[in-house]
Amino acid sequence: MILIGWKMFKSVAIWFIKSVVLILLTIVSFPLAPIFALFIVYDEESETTGFPSLHPGKPRAFLIPAIRIWQTPDAPLDELWYGGYTGWPVDGRTQEEYDSSAWLRYLCRVAWLWRNAAYGFGAKLGYAVKGLTVVKEQDQERLWRSGVNCFSYWVFKNDAGDIGWCIRAQFYYYKKNCLEMYLGYKLPSVTVEGKKFVAIQFTPFRSYPK
Repeated sequence: MILIGWKMFKSVAIWFIKSVVLILLTIVSFPLAPIFALFIVYDEESETTGFPSLHPGKPRAFLIPAIRIWQTPDAPLDELWYGGYTGWPVDGRTQEEYDSSAWLRYLCRVAWLWRNAAYGFGAKLGYAVKGLTVVKEQDQERLWRSGVNCFSYWVFKNDAGDIGWCIRAQFYYYKKNCLEMYLGYKLPSVTVEGKKFVAIQFTPFRSYPK
């Protein structure tokens, strides 16, 4: 029990250090994003990310390899447009406008880099999933974003004996407004390069239907 407690303490301490590093990188990435978004190449999505292409055969935008770690490794740089997202700068725009406007395409790339700031580092610093085994859990994922309070947690280990953990919760405090947490390592999310992303999300003003 003492050994398990020490490994858990060590895991949380390491995650905290990683989180501080990622927060600093995220801050740095915001002023760099408008510059980085100028340096792109077009490649097949599945060949670059390792995930199925949203538009097979269509070249998608990516940062050049030298700086690609600054974008999320599981999606292209133009995902804000092609992934069906809403908000600035895609709202009210048509495909014809997007295809004809280099400026709009550039803004979409910048907005995506801001939305997923320093995600490549979050993957590199993630938890290795080889031999991953869940040791303890409370899984209420079925209630996620359902308008009902939920609290899920997992404690897990891998082949190296490293302890990992994840907390994912939502607490509604007024009508459809809630506090949302996603901390530890993103166990319910995708695996990139054999690792789970570092999770650092504490959002007190989320709003979902209830």
